[in-house]
Amino acid sequence: MVGLRGKQPRRPSVVHGKPDRVVLPLPARPSALPLGRLVLLLAAAGLLAGCRGCANDHPYVPPAADAPTASASAADAEGPTVVTAVADGGGLVEPALVAPPGATSWQTNGMTLEAGGREIVLALFGDFDGDGTRDALAIIRPPAAERRPSSSTGELVFFRGGGDGAPAAAVAAGPALGVQPSCVPTARLEKIGPRSAFAEIGSACPRGVGARAIVVVRLGAPAPAVAFDAIVADPREAPKLTVDVDAADRDKDGIDDVVLRVAIEGGAGPEAQGPKVGARLAFFDRPAGPSRDPEEPEASLRAVAAQAAARAAKAKDAASVPALVQQMRALYRAMCLEGGAPRITKIHGGSAASCGSSKPLEDAGVAEVRAWVTQGDALRAFAAAEVAQLAPATKTAARSAELQKLLAEVAPALEARNVRILTAPVDFAQGSGPEWGPLAFEHSGKLLVRHGKSVMRVDPETGEGEPADMVAWKDEVLSPDGKSRWLEAYHACEGVALRATFAPTGDGEMVDVVLPVPPRLGKSCSGGRGEPAPAVPIAWGPRGLEAIVAGQPLLITTEPPQASALTSFTDEIPPPGSPRSHGTKTLALARPTGILVRGRTSPDRWSMVRSSDLEPYADVRRCTIDDTGAHLACVRRRSAVVVTLP
Repeated sequence: MVGLRGKQPRRPSVVHGKPDRVVLPLPARPSALPLGRLVLLLAAAGLLAGCRGCANDHPYVPPAADAPTASASAADAEGPTVVTAVADGGGLVEPALVAPPGATSWQTNGMTLEAGGREIVLALFGDFDGDGTRDALAIIRPPAAERRPSSSTGELVFFRGGGDGAPAAAVAAGPALGVQPSCVPTARLEKIGPRSAFAEIGSACPRGVGARAIVVVRLGAPAPAVAFDAIVADPREAPKLTVDVDAADRDKDGIDDVVLRVAIEGGAGPEAQGPKVGARLAFFDRPAGPSRDPEEPEASLRAVAAQAAARAAKAKDAASVPALVQQMRALYRAMCLEGGAPRITKIHGGSAASCGSSKPLEDAGVAEVRAWVTQGDALRAFAAAEVAQLAPATKTAARSAELQKLLAEVAPALEARNVRILTAPVDFAQGSGPEWGPLAFEHSGKLLVRHGKSVMRVDPETGEGEPADMVAWKDEVLSPDGKSRWLEAYHACEGVALRATFAPTGDGEMVDVVLPVPPRLGKSCSGGRGEPAPAVPIAWGPRGLEAIVAGQPLLITTEPPQASALTSFTDEIPPPGSPRSHGTKTLALARPTGILVRGRTSPDRWSMVRSSDLEPYADVRRCTIDDTGAHLACVRRRSAVVVTLP
């Protein structure tokens, strides 16, 4: 949440004369009240102020009395270029008045609001029940001294005007504050049309999991009532997700409908960057509850995919496409049940929105592949192609053919001259964690095959072998000083990013590193430790661990714990069992469609090695290659195979 750029919070003006007095009795606390389904009624409303469509406007978040605000700084407001699929809508919006810090009683606008010992945060004033007198909608919450992890983050209440002393009525409640000490309550309240108001009540938790209730209230007799409600989850280190609401009668039935304008920006972690991408979720107001408009978010995402496609083939713009596509997927994941980890949930007491399969997701995936091909990055192009048509993206024959053509451009197919199955026994992977493979080429071109504590030296041309007088190398991926071991890469099931776990070999604590690699869209998981991600170590030197996780080359360090994308491979000499040759000139990686080889003819040239004797390629893994690129070797099922290249 961010502050309103260039504008200060509107402070109440004192209205002289005898005010209406509205009292909220202390015992009548609605802190446990769920987001209700109250009867929807229409009403006339007053004039509005403000402009939702103004460029670069952001919702204002009032400061908590006892904690820093959750609003962004001016530097944050000048962040990445906004890439949005929808306009702001141009609707008029009236922000709420900000109460004095810690106020439990507030006299303003001809009314006196009594919160029964609770703290008044924000308030809107107007005739909200159609009886001709001034009323108030306010957000109240427990005072700072009484807040506990189980405390409500606040309630939306209705103060009826008229001077009759009627108690305020609860309209909706926010979620519990949360157990993390870093969690602070946040609130937002605004009038979004003549007949509607919008409230957001929740918590911001920089080091924990936050949650927000979003509520659309219809104004009218006999009292304001909830027309739409949902919960927004904010997982730890997730990109910032903002929700604005437009209220307009989209189907011309005389009742305001609800359009959520959802925007996501930033990446995994507080310092991560990512473009701002927006889309709509639209709902028609029906007697049985909100009914999603099937045109959205597909129409919004179609515009984002078109931008990605337009940039992908241009050398100067291609580098911006992968981040845009990843952010589009993160937005779909946040909005839609099919994304695997929706953040907008419990819509009107139900689940997340079911958006169905998406053609724009497929189009954007193909654009990402084209962008990597334009940049000459075969490794990332093949990784992007593997996920481009996974559900919930559609899979069409035309796009499949286009993908094959693009991949052939960046890594032409190369038919193996010979494939030899070795008789020498070889270690095979026991688990899914990262490890050094059992195959390695010497400078002489001979192949070393590890099996337990013994090593065989094999001639790749004849397949003949003899015992090698050497100590077998370990499969454990250890740091250069031997103090840390890479255990795994995994998806923690929160839909934010993959992570890598490192364990000390002696005294010390485990280290978890957030990786700049998103989980696959649509892949949901469960369990205390999530699900493993494919991880291949390359080398571990003074600069950190060079590895490929889910097809993405990374450089990972544990002190400090951080990871960054590798724009080019390092020249760190790898240990035995690495897919990179000892001389660092060549690299061989097993992929679902063949063996991807780099550096045979020049350092930046890639080839896709194939042979019917290697199929199915899903059985091929833990490859390595010699320095000349004449031979490569892999484990296929439980045997070692040597591939001779043309």
